[in-house]
Amino acid sequence: MMAQIPIISIIVYASILALLLIGSKRAAFGQFNSDSMSLEACKNFQGLAAIGVICHHLSQPASNSAPMAALGQMQIFREIGFLFVAIFFFLSGFGLLKSLQTKPGYLKGFLRRRVLPIVICYYVMNIFYIVFHLILGTKMEASEWICKIVGLALLNDNAWFVPVIVVMYLAFYAAFKDGDRGRSYAIVFLVVAAQAGWFLFNKHFPWWLGEADWWKKPGALWMAPWYKRPVALWYEGEWWVNSTIAFFAGILAAKHEKKLFAFFEKAYWPKLFASILLFASSFVLRFFLQSKNVHYWLEFSGDNRTLPRAMMFGVESLQVLTGLLFIVLLRMKIWSRNRVLDFFGKYSLEFYLCQALFLRAFAILFGWMDKSFRSPENFALQGYGDQGMALLYMLLVFAATIALAIFLKAAVQKILSLFEKSDSKAKNAAA
Repeated sequence: MMAQIPIISIIVYASILALLLIGSKRAAFGQFNSDSMSLEACKNFQGLAAIGVICHHLSQPASNSAPMAALGQMQIFREIGFLFVAIFFFLSGFGLLKSLQTKPGYLKGFLRRRVLPIVICYYVMNIFYIVFHLILGTKMEASEWICKIVGLALLNDNAWFVPVIVVMYLAFYAAFKDGDRGRSYAIVFLVVAAQAGWFLFNKHFPWWLGEADWWKKPGALWMAPWYKRPVALWYEGEWWVNSTIAFFAGILAAKHEKKLFAFFEKAYWPKLFASILLFASSFVLRFFLQSKNVHYWLEFSGDNRTLPRAMMFGVESLQVLTGLLFIVLLRMKIWSRNRVLDFFGKYSLEFYLCQALFLRAFAILFGWMDKSFRSPENFALQGYGDQGMALLYMLLVFAATIALAIFLKAAVQKILSLFEKSDSKAKNAAA
């Protein structure tokens, strides 16, 4: 059988390249884009990250059936999903400190303006996932339903971003409410480190909860109460923490923005080339560790040591920092402004939270997995029809996610307006 042309790869990579080129703002030789970290540019940057995240999730086939296996052509996104999330954290940290520096009284009402919309968005989104699981007939204990409805556990496994970014926002508020001081930065860094430390200790499930090595007994892990099973509670999984260093990096970048960009402009091209080498080297180091069986999931083979995870976490943190350095340097010379990236930047949070629903719903509808999210094992592509079906699946996921994201944002805005009206009435009554 002749090798198939990777249609999905061609379409996806060509589309992203077009988005990066259309409306591109290129600085002339010897000059730089002075607005590469402006609010407009950052929203554009968020849009690119939002697209990258859903491509990452699409590259992790929800089914092993042939049409879904065609999505394996997007292998590169499987390896760099956390780097797109790092962009969100970096821009959040950068934007918060820039606003603090330029807007008098910025922290007054901060929790309502910045934290409350995220929390409301999470709970409105959760309603759709509750309905989805009720339709599927998902079986859960009452305690599990309660914890997942109130948010102590996640009904939508992609929604881990919400508790983490809320924790980071609260840390920023607590650290800077008394002014921009040296200890403020230390507080934020310690919160980032504490989250990473908890994962490195806890890993993917509470192995420490119960008798020693209870989870090593045959079948014990999957027969345990739901809250003791893998990835049931907060910070059980490396994706909760392996990009959060970017939030602190964003704060530092905002604090030293002028000095940093003045430094980068001197001998720019050697520094850009060095950033590329550093970024590439971080991948080489990561793949080397993986070849030596150093990864995050060793506890499932009985190895509960923290050191291997800490090594991998250190390398991925290096990937985040060198990747951000490369992108920031590159955008000093070229960044793109177009309606597509603007749109995804505007709806980035909503788009991020909605996608898991349709990734699974359409896979079930297409018969690629059952209602328990299990799928048949069949990796053999039968022809271009499989690629066509996988492409249709991608388009439907994108379209449905966009539609729900627009609705979700409108619903959140409506709820926030009700809060404002309530406050206004209370103030008028008090007067």
